[in-house]
Amino acid sequence: MRYFILLFVALVLCGVSSCNKNSLPGPSSTQITGSWRWVKSVGGIGGFTLTPKTEGFNQTLAFASDSTFKLYKNDAVQLSGKFSITRNYKYTPTQNLDLIKINNQTAMAFIIRNDTLYQNDIFIADGFSTVYVRVKPD
Repeated sequence: MRYFILLFVALVLCGVSSCNKNSLPGPSSTQITGSWRWVKSVGGIGGFTLTPKTEGFNQTLAFASDSTFKLYKNDAVQLSGKFSITRNYKYTPTQNLDLIKINNQTAMAFIIRNDTLYQNDIFIADGFSTVYVRVKPD
């Protein structure tokens, strides 16, 4: 029994001493303001996967702090207007979601994790899930 306790303590000490806090990623922003590059969209009635490569164009969303946004397709503005965010929308009795509404379109659920924006159509049975990554300023 004493052997197992010593082995456990040795493993814990090795694990703690090998941690290097400098290699851990810093905090990422959960704010939607800024520019976001489209990575892929998955969904629709056929379960399609759409990417910039398969569709032949790049797409960027730009959200400003004054609640305005622009959608760029190959660096040309395709759509602009206002956006609004609703936090903690009660989607089901056990699930709250953050929603974003762009102009008068149907609101979408969104979440930001590690500078990745995930948008999901929630009020449409065969909707899309779309992934964007934050564009870092030069």
